[in-house]
Amino acid sequence: RNDKGELIPIIFRPFHEFDGSWFWWGANFTTRDEFKKLWRFTVDYFRNQKHLDNIIYAFSPDRMFYSEIEYLDKYPGNNYVDIIGVDNYWDFTPDGDGLEWITKKLQIVSKLAEKKNKIAAFTETGSEAIPDSTWWTDKLLKTFDHDDIDIAFVMVWRNAHEKHHYAPYNGHPSAENFVEFKNNPCILFM
Repeated sequence: RNDKGELIPIIFRPFHEFDGSWFWWGANFTTRDEFKKLWRFTVDYFRNQKHLDNIIYAFSPDRMFYSEIEYLDKYPGNNYVDIIGVDNYWDFTPDGDGLEWITKKLQIVSKLAEKKNKIAAFTETGSEAIPDSTWWTDKLLKTFDHDDIDIAFVMVWRNAHEKHHYAPYNGHPSAENFVEFKNNPCILFM
């Protein structure tokens, strides 16, 4: 609650990147039905037991889908999801699928969100330490600045220290490019 006692909306991404196997809820550790049951239990617990109605639930697989069918494999149902998103770091790397596939995956997310009357988002991404000084406009922006992609937000991960950060700091080689990205007409900062 804020200082006026009003509930503050919170975006919650439970069990994100579940199509990978680096978390206990990941692909190698839960079946489709177990995952859906876990998701629904979590949402029902917060809604019905804790009476929290200010939580916005984001369904956020990692990048390992290439179609709507694959994306929806563990989808817990429209009553349990508010945001349809994707987390994707790997496709920005030389070993990933590349910018074209990031765009295709964001198109899938946008199309599904429209069909299901949900919000679409690029729920987590980034490039650790941002070694490319033009990453913001030449990589990130190019993945979603398309007429058929309608996403509400892009979130990059944390800034922990000098070698582990995902947003530039004063003097960082990509800082000027970040300002150029920020000033693009399709970007809104609050």
